[in-house]
Amino acid sequence: MKKTLLLTHEYYPYKGGVARYCYNLFKFLDQQEYWVVTDHAAVFAQNNIIKLKLTNKFIRPVWLFSFFKLNKIIQQHQIKKIFTPNILPLGTMAYLINLLFKIPYIISLHGLDINLALKNKPELTNKILKNAEKIIVNSQYTAKVIAPLRLSADKICLLYPSIDLKTEYDRNKLEDLKKKFKIQTEDKILLTVGRLNRRKGQDLVIEAINKLKSNFSLKYFIVGQGSLKEELLKLIKKYKLTSQVFILEDIDDQDLVYYYQLADIFVLPNRTNKTDVEGFGIVFLEAARCGLPIIAGQGGGVEEILTDQQDALLVASDDLEQLIQNIQSLLNNPQKADKLAEQALVRAGDFPSASEQSLILKRILG
Repeated sequence: MKKTLLLTHEYYPYKGGVARYCYNLFKFLDQQEYWVVTDHAAVFAQNNIIKLKLTNKFIRPVWLFSFFKLNKIIQQHQIKKIFTPNILPLGTMAYLINLLFKIPYIISLHGLDINLALKNKPELTNKILKNAEKIIVNSQYTAKVIAPLRLSADKICLLYPSIDLKTEYDRNKLEDLKKKFKIQTEDKILLTVGRLNRRKGQDLVIEAINKLKSNFSLKYFIVGQGSLKEELLKLIKKYKLTSQVFILEDIDDQDLVYYYQLADIFVLPNRTNKTDVEGFGIVFLEAARCGLPIIAGQGGGVEEILTDQQDALLVASDDLEQLIQNIQSLLNNPQKADKLAEQALVRAGDFPSASEQSLILKRILG
């Protein structure tokens, strides 16, 4: 494999989808085969990870200063290929490095990123994609987004986000969590894992719980970080749900399995608009692996994973009443919930593991 530079704003231990996608792809490769350059605050320089401020909002273009530093890193470590999951602006740097120094690059696309790039800078985006050696898409939906550009089919590769969740757990630790959150036998637990933003729909679930709280004993765990936190806290306070709804921002990957095990239903009613769409949704596969029935939003790459009434219940974008009906349906019909969970587990088995995806990536990198 040619020595590769992974150029990214997000990387492990940050918990975002792109960070996890990249980490799972690269972590099985020999560390001597690649270097990571990132500027995320959650990531520390170590081993083959280099911290570099990649953009500066006070200059134009925002990547200008880091471009020259990046070139030094490339020369110092004899980099032969660049991989970036950030088409703008990091893809711009990869494009210019290719023009100046003939170092090939690979662009990884995830949904929202390419939609925004095509909306805001269509000509530059087109140039970056056409000049890329390969374009990795995380779903068939994302591939359809770039289909109008008529790029060479040979350069487009589908690499679904991979599942790397450890499903083994300590039963004593699980019991401790039940005590911590005062979970009673009659309680039904809803769970969402994902960034706190409007697209994920955590606010809709809180609205649904407010409507259902007189008929069911419910608790709702929201695992994730993001800009919607304050709005969610206001909703929780407004509906007097502070003892029922919990926002958990700092759950390590190894502890995530405990919240899947606590839950009775996984619910992520993702919204869809023209540019902000769920490109795939690895958390649906994680929930399926843990034996949970799933309620998800329609649209984007979600429907490549899940089929309504077969292995999940799908909700139209922003349809609170349908969300409420689906939650009620699963709570009132345990047999239906179990059947959906069984089918979802089978469906999850159709997707490759992180180690299998790494082997595919290694072949792509050459």
